[in-house]
Amino acid sequence: MWPVFIPFGGCSGRCIYCAQDLQTGTGTQDLATILHGLRQNLEHSLPRKQSAPEIGFYGGTFTRLPHVWQRRFLALALEYKQRGLLTKIRCSTRPDAVDPEQIRDLRKLGLDLVELGIQSLDDRVLQASRRGYSSDKARRACKTVREQGLELGIQMMPGLPGQSPSDWQGEIREVCRLRPDSVRIYPCLVLEGTPLSGLWKRGFYLPWDTNRTIRAVSRATLRLWRKEIPVIRMGLPPEGTLLPSILAGPWHYALGNMVRSRILFYILFCYAMQGGKRPIRGLDCPRRYQGELWGHRGVNRRRLGKIDLSPQNVRYTEQSRFTLYFET
Repeated sequence: MWPVFIPFGGCSGRCIYCAQDLQTGTGTQDLATILHGLRQNLEHSLPRKQSAPEIGFYGGTFTRLPHVWQRRFLALALEYKQRGLLTKIRCSTRPDAVDPEQIRDLRKLGLDLVELGIQSLDDRVLQASRRGYSSDKARRACKTVREQGLELGIQMMPGLPGQSPSDWQGEIREVCRLRPDSVRIYPCLVLEGTPLSGLWKRGFYLPWDTNRTIRAVSRATLRLWRKEIPVIRMGLPPEGTLLPSILAGPWHYALGNMVRSRILFYILFCYAMQGGKRPIRGLDCPRRYQGELWGHRGVNRRRLGKIDLSPQNVRYTEQSRFTLYFET
């Protein structure tokens, strides 16, 4: 992915949790400067890449940029896509900034996928988070994107004001029914200077802790995987401007690894139980999953020991499948 950040671009207001300038590490720039810098970077870097990436316009409300700027950004991306240097063009926007005719026009200009920053499908949570739209509006936006022939991405944010882990799981079940092509999960953080930070300082908001978040995101991710829906991001990347601004909340540089490790243990545990009372003799593990198998700082070692797995009876292979061996 080649991300192009347009912090607050097209945004009519500021969301309660949002600090896009800090989250992206880019600060705020005018659109002409962003476009000029993008052209220079694409021309300099893309021909040297071994494989063509996708490009995504993030950090604001792309479909509310002035139309001339939407066309300029897409025209530049399409130029490199037609040269075979980019494979797909994405943008992110809000559910209440999706118009069928506009989306159809953007598809004609080369757009392939729209990521909707839905964040929640619970009206109570949306209202408490001051999102300014209803869950029904979010569902209709998903339908519009699909009907106009574009791929659909959904961004969700667990831990918003008024949301419980059980609420979150219910929302993920609904996301599964919407059948997006991809999902991003960004646990809610308290960032300095946001309206949410004021609520937190006055004791009106308590973010989820890391353990609760890992449990909730693990269950949600497994549910999405079972429906063959990829989760392409978990948590915000560690931009230099982000980390000093986090006042509270479940940020961790290894969040994705910890979620995948928890899921992998659960799957192995379920298969181990299917073996009845037969002890496990060993495991063949694809080499690329070695980090997930043992977990961040070896957190899975104790868990795996409960099903007779240890570094002594695990073999790493170049295969794509895990294989458990039981004593006969």
